[in-house]
Amino acid sequence: MRKVLTTGTFLLVGLFGLYYLFALFSVPSDVSTIAIHPEIPPSEVGVAVADTDPVMPTPYPVEDFTADTTYKVIRVIDGDTVKIDYQGSEINVRLIGVDTPETVHPNKPVEAYGKEASDFTKNLLHGESVYLRFDAERTDKYNRLLAYLYRAPDGLFVNLEIVRQGYGHAYTRFPFKHIELFRYYGNRARTAGKGLYGTPQANVGAESFQTEVSPAVGSEAAGKVYVTRTGTKYHREGCRSLSRTKIPISLTEAKEKYGPCGRCNPPR
Repeated sequence: MRKVLTTGTFLLVGLFGLYYLFALFSVPSDVSTIAIHPEIPPSEVGVAVADTDPVMPTPYPVEDFTADTTYKVIRVIDGDTVKIDYQGSEINVRLIGVDTPETVHPNKPVEAYGKEASDFTKNLLHGESVYLRFDAERTDKYNRLLAYLYRAPDGLFVNLEIVRQGYGHAYTRFPFKHIELFRYYGNRARTAGKGLYGTPQANVGAESFQTEVSPAVGSEAAGKVYVTRTGTKYHREGCRSLSRTKIPISLTEAKEKYGPCGRCNPPR
């Protein structure tokens, strides 16, 4: 009886070992690569990228305003500038991280989609009060207050909402705390054709926008291509490898530091 049990046990162990080896060698090599290097996007290790929304780079900011003072919005000057009652004085506030087409510039005509962008901000803030948050710089060269505006009492992040809905470009010329989040929502709005991105003249006068993305037609001719944060290749605009990060770079610099993508075949 003991001999029969021993033989049966060895058979079960042997069968289990064969099953384990079969399962081990059946796992695709791509999957193990991604598991070892989770920070590398699938496109960078040769795995096809699905047409899904890229992961938000940083959490959407949620602030606690329970101890904050609210400031009355007196007037919306244009899409990215408002006048508020600040500590007993009327002061202009330039919204950080967003640039809308001009409507009141003394030396420029009204730009395409400027009125729509201005009206959008007016609709967000008409008769409202706001909470303020600041970044590294408090004022600009025009002595305007530089701030993030959160609408009271619902806490809507006004600066980001303008970019998210496509009524302004992500202003990335200078660094700021939420720059990656603004880039993310700006690119989403552009891809979806929201707001000014749905108009033929969407990029007229948008100087800050050119630092973030540029029109697909002619971008390579102007010497601009794109790289990812962790990749070793440079790409044309619209390449699927840019689904997670998209950093503009000159073609000359790209040739020195990166190789051309084999998928989108950028200029060499």
